[in-house]
Amino acid sequence: MRKLTAFISLLLLSSSSLWAQLNVYYLNVGQGDATYIELPNGHNVLIDGGPSGEAVGKFLKDKGITTIDHVVLTHPHSDHYRGLKKVFAMVDVKNFYDSRAENVEAKGDNNLRELADAEPNCKTHYPEAGSNLNWDSRVTVKILNTCSEPVQLKYNDDVNNCSVVLRFFYNGTGLLFTGDAEASIENAMMRIFKSGLESYALKVGHHGSRYSSTNGFLARVKPKMAIISVGVDNVYGHPHKEALDRIRAAGAKIFFTTGGTQTLTIPAPRKGVEPVIGGLVPYDPAAPVLPQVEAVIYRPEVEAPRNVNGPALEQLEEQAAE
Repeated sequence: MRKLTAFISLLLLSSSSLWAQLNVYYLNVGQGDATYIELPNGHNVLIDGGPSGEAVGKFLKDKGITTIDHVVLTHPHSDHYRGLKKVFAMVDVKNFYDSRAENVEAKGDNNLRELADAEPNCKTHYPEAGSNLNWDSRVTVKILNTCSEPVQLKYNDDVNNCSVVLRFFYNGTGLLFTGDAEASIENAMMRIFKSGLESYALKVGHHGSRYSSTNGFLARVKPKMAIISVGVDNVYGHPHKEALDRIRAAGAKIFFTTGGTQTLTIPAPRKGVEPVIGGLVPYDPAAPVLPQVEAVIYRPEVEAPRNVNGPALEQLEEQAAE
């Protein structure tokens, strides 16, 4: 009887340890963003859905996922929201997190919001910067930026800067997801959150654009791992060499999604156990480069930000002052 009790206890401990880890999947969706997260309590999160439903739909089907507890749209650009339409069509969504930014140059963002409104038993949330999301009692999930007040936007950089920025913290490990936020928002977050930005893994802003990932921001975040979601031969020239050079100079290893989904596991709290990275080898310009990676490093003209003091910056600073 004692042996049986010991065996059951060991089995329960092993099962508990498995559930207690946090798993992140940085999906290969081409030129766009989508990240799937499994929380220690068994709940799940999807941040953005990529430029189409094909990649994210296949990922969810292969994993047998029928319900997502928390879906986040960082901002209303098609390379982030289009895939979410497929998500709402194929699985049950319990909670949808959005900004109140409306991209007047697009119609698909409001179509997605209509799908969220029509989803049975799905609640839509508009979190404010500085607020915490109660997704898992063991994981701190903090909103660092968003446009929680209604605003109509025309220019791409204004839309980018309304990105919902999230930081997860579990087992002494920070995970930062910056959407497409550009330098002006990075600078504001540095002033407001200071050391609260420090993170082991940085989901690099705006697909490795030269207008994000400033030296000051990287010095504050101190990433050891930087993940760039990007498509081969994209018209924007992402990732830009300037951003890559700054990220490498900050001491981070760079991983691309071009060759496949990248994974990161933060294990249950145990002394001496480090996060586990899965996927491709990190980018190293001094070593032979995979064709998929080499192909995306080129530099066509990219439109510079029109307005560094836009609505997103005003809202972030107002909320920080409250």
